[in-house]
Amino acid sequence: MESAPLTSAEKKELRGIGQRLKPHVHVGKQGLSDNVTNEIEMALLKNGLIKLRFEADRAAIKAYCSKIAEKAACEYVGGVGKTAIFFREMPEVPDAP
Repeated sequence: MESAPLTSAEKKELRGIGQRLKPHVHVGKQGLSDNVTNEIEMALLKNGLIKLRFEADRAAIKAYCSKIAEKAACEYVGGVGKTAIFFREMPEVPDAP
């Protein structure tokens, strides 16, 4: 299920929404462990748009963001400082009869 990349206008709108979110997951000094990756996956499935908080330096945060986008099949929308916002289309839920 590959979706088209987001346009800059869509990213801008999502950043505005994400600005008011509280961080769903905190990525600590241990980095992207399996537990953290699973939590990110669960948050994306539940919400679609999530905010992450990192406890790392700038270079590490940049590396984490690209790794998360690749592993979780989501898109990095933007970030400020030690937070980043990710988006993935919510799966279609069929209507109940």
